[in-house]
Amino acid sequence: MPNSFQRFQQNAYNRLSFTKKSPPKNTAATLAQEEKLLGDVEAQRKNCVQKEGVDYLNPGQDDQMEIYGYTRCWLRTILCWLSIALTAGLLRLVLHWMPKYFLIFTHKPCPLNEATKVLVVEEYQEKYKNYHVKRVKIISSVNEEAKDNEEEQRTDDSCLDDVQVLTEFNKDDEPKLSYHVGGGVFQDVDRLKMISVKKRHYIWQQGNKSFETLRGLDRDVLTVDLHQQTGLTKQQQIMRRRVYGGNEIIVPVRSIFALLFLEVLNPFYVFQFFSFVLWFLDEYVLYAMAILIMSMGGCAVTVFQTRKNQLNLHSTVNTRDMAIVRRQGGEDEKISTEELVPGDILVLPPHGCVLHCDAVLLNGTCIVNESMLTGESEPVPKTPLPSSPNLYYDSKEHARHTLFCGTRLLQTRFYAGEPVLAVVVRTGFFTSKGNLVRSMMYPPPVDFHFERDSYRFVMLLAAISFIGFLYTVVVKHYRGIGTVELVVDALDLITIVVPPALPAAMTVGRMYAQSRLKKENVFCISPRTINVAGSIDSICFDKTGTLTEEGLDLWGVLPTIDGAFATTIREFPLKSDSVSARIDDLTMAMASAHSLTLIDSRLSGDPLDLKMFESTGWILEEPAIDDSSKYDTMFPTVVQPPRPDLLMSAQHAEIEIPQVGIFRQFPFSSSLQRMCVVVRALWENEFRVFCKGAPEAVISLCKPDSVPKDFHPILQSHTRQGLRVLAVAGKRLKVSAYHRIHRLSREDVEAELTLLGLLVMENRLKKDSARVICGLREANIKCIMVTGDNMLTALSVARDCGLVSSNERVAAVHVEEASEGQPHRVCYTDCDRVDVNTPSIEEINHASKWVLAVSGQTWQALKSIESPITVAQIASRGAVFARMSPEHKQQLVQELQALGYCVGMVGDGANDCGALKAAHAGISLSDAESSVASPFTSKEASVECVQRLLRESRAALVTSFGLFKYMAAYSLTQFVSVMLLYEFDSNLSDAQFLYIDLFLITLVAFFFGRLGSHPGPLAKRPPSSSLFSLAPVTSLISQLVLGTVAQILAVLLITSYSWYTPFNPENEEGSMACYENYAIFSVSAFQYLVLAAVFSRGSPYREPLWANKGMMVILILGTLLTVLLVLIPPLWLETFVEFRLPPEFPPRLFIVALATVQAVLSFVLEAVLMRIHFKERHPRHLDINKQLAQDPSWPPIKAEPLHRVPSETPETPNAKMSVVLHRNGEVALDPAKLVLHHTPKRVI
Repeated sequence: MPNSFQRFQQNAYNRLSFTKKSPPKNTAATLAQEEKLLGDVEAQRKNCVQKEGVDYLNPGQDDQMEIYGYTRCWLRTILCWLSIALTAGLLRLVLHWMPKYFLIFTHKPCPLNEATKVLVVEEYQEKYKNYHVKRVKIISSVNEEAKDNEEEQRTDDSCLDDVQVLTEFNKDDEPKLSYHVGGGVFQDVDRLKMISVKKRHYIWQQGNKSFETLRGLDRDVLTVDLHQQTGLTKQQQIMRRRVYGGNEIIVPVRSIFALLFLEVLNPFYVFQFFSFVLWFLDEYVLYAMAILIMSMGGCAVTVFQTRKNQLNLHSTVNTRDMAIVRRQGGEDEKISTEELVPGDILVLPPHGCVLHCDAVLLNGTCIVNESMLTGESEPVPKTPLPSSPNLYYDSKEHARHTLFCGTRLLQTRFYAGEPVLAVVVRTGFFTSKGNLVRSMMYPPPVDFHFERDSYRFVMLLAAISFIGFLYTVVVKHYRGIGTVELVVDALDLITIVVPPALPAAMTVGRMYAQSRLKKENVFCISPRTINVAGSIDSICFDKTGTLTEEGLDLWGVLPTIDGAFATTIREFPLKSDSVSARIDDLTMAMASAHSLTLIDSRLSGDPLDLKMFESTGWILEEPAIDDSSKYDTMFPTVVQPPRPDLLMSAQHAEIEIPQVGIFRQFPFSSSLQRMCVVVRALWENEFRVFCKGAPEAVISLCKPDSVPKDFHPILQSHTRQGLRVLAVAGKRLKVSAYHRIHRLSREDVEAELTLLGLLVMENRLKKDSARVICGLREANIKCIMVTGDNMLTALSVARDCGLVSSNERVAAVHVEEASEGQPHRVCYTDCDRVDVNTPSIEEINHASKWVLAVSGQTWQALKSIESPITVAQIASRGAVFARMSPEHKQQLVQELQALGYCVGMVGDGANDCGALKAAHAGISLSDAESSVASPFTSKEASVECVQRLLRESRAALVTSFGLFKYMAAYSLTQFVSVMLLYEFDSNLSDAQFLYIDLFLITLVAFFFGRLGSHPGPLAKRPPSSSLFSLAPVTSLISQLVLGTVAQILAVLLITSYSWYTPFNPENEEGSMACYENYAIFSVSAFQYLVLAAVFSRGSPYREPLWANKGMMVILILGTLLTVLLVLIPPLWLETFVEFRLPPEFPPRLFIVALATVQAVLSFVLEAVLMRIHFKERHPRHLDINKQLAQDPSWPPIKAEPLHRVPSETPETPNAKMSVVLHRNGEVALDPAKLVLHHTPKRVI
């Protein structure tokens, strides 16, 4: 018995074949698009500040960098190396830390065309500058001059094969280097100049006198040019690879010795080495050896961890395989994927593989798993790129036709026995995966007050040490101290004031916080961001998959009959009732308007399409033959009802099985917000068109008489409930010939549609979303929803989860068109006012707090009309941002940062990557490789991780803050002790330094961060992140003054007794034992323990001090041991510490009493300072919110309800939007040109 597909073919269609011919190029249209593109580039360049007379890389783009040329100056070079020799290499060490100056000292400025080296200056947000010194490489087509490139690829044996192949060519056919110049044309040259910056290549363009980005086939290329690519010869591939490099994403892995050498040259370890030498000269042998052992251990751990991270990342991103390429002439050759270059024609295997480049599909179809990029494991169909002389290829607009590097090819389907072909457009770090890896290797700097202030504070400590150095030199020289002893004592002050253990101590809090987060299934790849997250006061949430469940359920279907809505269908699969007891257009549309496919006999595709198709109860079948023949049939996919006897109407009774074949598919486009299919039913002689997508996009294509009059109220009633609504439309094509259907453009197919109905999908809120949002808002954290979904749906979800509370009213923001000399006007509409019977605007303004709802179109319009004050107000009061593109999300995050917010971003997909990278702290709820854009990744797809992260990061920030204050107080206290002892020609003994620095300070620093986060609700305010604010400075200075007074009183107390004798260093034979030493050491030893307890802050960010058992043991044990040392030390301990005890016991008790009083005063003083509210930095958003709260007329709400006011989306015919031609050739409404009118206008 013939199967269903054979019956389908016998009853409906004959097999036809077509020969693709490229139509002639439309020169006028091409020039028009090129002028538009050039205009866009000029507009971008105007937005970027450029200095006069300065050359740039990537001018006018986000990654614009300054570039300066230099050439070797032998006079400067000789003088520089002479200076290095005279300074015993010290100058070379400094220049190693600052390579910019090494370039300046050995080279002179010159024009770029004469440069042998370049200085690239990268500026970020006008706050940070990175300097890159790069060599200008000259690449030649002659083998002997290409040694540099071969040297870089020496580990790859293929380079030897390349040389061998080149020598086999005829001498008359001399090879040429090749690079893309535009329009699919590659220019052949003998030699070229190139620089590589941040894994991106730039080649010298003599005509423009500038270095320009090396282009792949993804820029300024018409789709017809991609289809005309015929493959490369072996020689062309080799020469092109010399320019583009190997198709590899290589993360450098340095050897152990190289890492060790670089680590030792770190300024921290150089300072450690300086301190080590100084302590040996000063005979502090025990402490010096202890610091040496600690430094060696820390250096070894750092090198080991760095090496491990490099190996892990290298093994993750660097993969290789074999690929089949089609050479010129049609021959296929198997090569390594590392040899691929732009322009190669790939022959895709039928049973899948991992893609190692970005390629454009030329024929056939593919099923791809793009979880590496999107976080979604659902298979994605890929269709061939349309061939058009007027259509420019764009990787974003043509994502449905692009195979991205790192994604997994699951299945290919052949056409007429021919293999599926794709043309390589990008390789290596130019690919989508390469860009992700680049973002990991070169992350943007984050402005964080604590880190910036910590560097400033270290400089302040260095300045204090320099003052002490000068004072010591002058005083000891006046007293006649020897030069060597004078210099050693003076330099010793530097190691005391700037403690070598400070950087290691600062990582303790982050280390413990990272460990605790890992136990909570929150993983961090950037530990320094933990402290940054502790200051978050604003969080942007994606909606779908973040606040709501990932999947959608079909809530209901609203069919339309004769321009009116029929009864809502809520039972699925569709039953045999008055509406669906026949194969109506809506049922057929739901069964066929999708991109589902069978993989291993399992229906796969978009979850929304799956829910829609399953609700019909229909069956999807594909030919049960080998995949290589699936495109031999005209209709590879057929859908049919499971019970034709129930679903057939009388007029179709003669058909054995009612089948519908999907003839052509226009895939979903994010810019158009819809997809479309052309189908043909077995019993009909004409084709049908079915279109499905966002209501505002679909009804703009429908005939007005097919749209029910109550369309917008019905639509809003569902979206207000948080339901997602899709519109379905269709029509019958009067064309019946296959070849004419194949040639129809998308705009012709989708014109003059009839609305068939609405599909209502339910997206359930996650169970913990409302609780988490409520907790965050109670902590005064600004919560924002930023989504690509419908405005009213987003508003409903925002109210359900508590992001918009019951006492808040929402105003939608619109932009009205400029007319008759009047500027654009921003207007506001009450989203909650359904009719005119609701309370007046005046009553509402005084009774409620207003928050704003903004769409992506409005946001783009506001940014384009350059109204910074209005944008700042909207960002400050915005709660819901709907229909936001990935670029809009990133812009919103950056705008919030400009207002002074510390911004967190929570998302789960590739569309959130830009915002995740731009935020101070990004949190990914997906563990796919796209999470590399985020420093935090939660293994549980729940926003509960946000509260966990905030608790731990706040605790880590308070820990780092307290630990920094403690280390600074310890250094300054010890500085005071040494300075006081220098007045008596004494000092602390080696054993005393060892007791303080190793036993007290090191153990306290280790256990300081073990205190967990506060388990209760989040505090109303994040902890302070500024070390130079009034509160920490006052606390530190007051504790230092109190400690200094206590030490001076101890010295005065000891010297007041009759048995006191002054210290005479000549009589002590190198011993530091004296009464002054005893008094100062005894009091200061207690002070270090007291400071640790005082600065170990607990509630509301951390657990109380007594919960830290390790810390309590150290404090109690240290106190008891210090009391023993001060009162009744054993003789051996007294000798070891070099004490001279007072001959009487009461002075010893007075010292302990003095330390006790000072401890009580320290706790009292810190408690008082904690209760005082010090005024800190005042972010801009506070001023804006205060100003808006004091203005009773803000926002100026319009009197009309929301559905009566012209919408800024095509949901109503009052919106006027310009029709533009996208680079993919599709006609769409341009939201950037959206304007509103006071009189009804028809959608153009």
